[in-house]
Amino acid sequence: MVLKDVRAKVEQGWTTTKKILAALSAWSLIYLVVTTARLGVAYGYDGALVDSAASHAKAARVAQAATGPQYWTTLNNAYDLESPKILPWALAWMFRGLGFRVTILADREPTGGEALKKEWRYLAPRRFVFSPEPDSLHLHLQDGRYVLFFGASDDDIRQARKAGVYPVRVKLSRRAAAEDYHPGSLGEVVLPLSNFAA
Repeated sequence: MVLKDVRAKVEQGWTTTKKILAALSAWSLIYLVVTTARLGVAYGYDGALVDSAASHAKAARVAQAATGPQYWTTLNNAYDLESPKILPWALAWMFRGLGFRVTILADREPTGGEALKKEWRYLAPRRFVFSPEPDSLHLHLQDGRYVLFFGASDDDIRQARKAGVYPVRVKLSRRAAAEDYHPGSLGEVVLPLSNFAA
């Protein structure tokens, strides 16, 4: 009886060990292929990776002009008011764990943005890019071997397609107001439950 119990426990332990080794082998193979091919995924910052409605509201209250240096400095340093979108943020870390290069593209001026870049250094080391020009997003996406782009606005989806990158729509939270936002209208995949922020 005791011998059977010991044998059953050994077999169960060996089965678990084989499952773990198989999972590690699969992860290693994926990681090797992805890193060798230098594949990447990109995220729009405002609305796609974070809910930044509160930081935009603060910058609008503090600054006299909505496009001046004071506005951008306030906005770029109010990241403590921003909440990561749960599903896109988790997917970004999963892609990073699989070897993909994660790039964050912020549709903002870089004024006072060094602290914001530093805040995201673990997820996107040296790959936080300020892209203030409206039509420059596709230029950044053409530079790397990106397979996916997660964006919130209609323009994000169009720019990704222009660059030949597969777009995924992230839903905006209820607090965010946007005119350029019609999920699914461009035939793109809409990420479900992506409007929830931490």
